[in-house]
Amino acid sequence: MTKHPNDSLKQQVYNALFSDIINGNYPADTILTEKFLMEKYNVSRAPIREALTQLTGTRLLSSMPRQGYKILQPSAEQLLEVIRFRSALECSFLEMYRSYIDAAWIQELRSICINYSNCPSGDFMSHWRYNCEFHLKLFSIYGNHYAYKLLEDALNIQTIFFVQKQHSASMDLHLALVDYLEKGEIKMAVSILKADIEHLMLSFSPPAS
Repeated sequence: MTKHPNDSLKQQVYNALFSDIINGNYPADTILTEKFLMEKYNVSRAPIREALTQLTGTRLLSSMPRQGYKILQPSAEQLLEVIRFRSALECSFLEMYRSYIDAAWIQELRSICINYSNCPSGDFMSHWRYNCEFHLKLFSIYGNHYAYKLLEDALNIQTIFFVQKQHSASMDLHLALVDYLEKGEIKMAVSILKADIEHLMLSFSPPAS
């Protein structure tokens, strides 16, 4: 388990377990138990239980009474719901709170795009993480912690699918979005943001009607 000095023990356990799940280190039918995870990460029950509760709350795990926790694999229908939710949430907030965006925030968004471009082409995990970081950084400008948490949970659900399927995210639309934000052309920026979110629908086959 990778340890970062500023992280609590619960956060370290959460990060390690989250990483193992999204990287496919556990088969889809694995039932995770507190005892197994305590031994794996060499920690007490309390941080394991807290991490499991958090992952259950974000719908990455499902609690199975007297058995353990099952890893949830999002269906195509669930992924479509998440994409439509993100599109409505992120675009509406950008329209309403565009005045919050200043030059410093725009520069931070550009920096994320630059960091993405420096990733190795086959590093799907880093590509997706920078994609998530970009959207969360943009959304953090608005200062709505409740809505931010909803967006973070939605991105977590998508993470399992896109990393395990090795789909790359693209920064092309992100760069265009930043350019239009810098120009103050919010209508075009919202259109690009919508296109960026909804193009993920092309990454999997839609459910049969």
